Amino acid sequence: MLYNQFKFFYNLFFLLIALSQFIPPLKVGFTFTYIAPLAFVLTITLCKEAWDDIQRYRKDKELNNFNYEYLRHNGDWSFKNSASLKVGDLIRVRQNERFPADCVLLYTTEKSGSIFIRTD
Repeated sequence: MLYNQFKFFYNLFFLLIALSQFIPPLKVGFTFTYIAPLAFVLTITLCKEAWDDIQRYRKDKELNNFNYEYLRHNGDWSFKNSASLKVGDLIRVRQNERFPADCVLLYTTEKSGSIFIRTD
């Protein structure tokens, strides 16, 4: 994750400037004045990315616990959370309801047979 921060030009530039201050002929001032801004920016960026990862984890956990109506082997409909859905399970998805990404539409109640899927 830290490696990815240096693909940005300015972060790499300030890293190289900070590293150049460890070479005595290139040293201009206090090393702290070169390292502190870089460390500050990297710390803020890493905290922001950690926050985004935590939010993504919470959203994934919420979606994995969503219950879907599925067809059991005896012909009855029952509920199962999306994390425990398996290949071959037939689920019933109602209008404006989220559905797992790895689904194949088998039937629609629309008379024209058309559907609209939002992929956000």
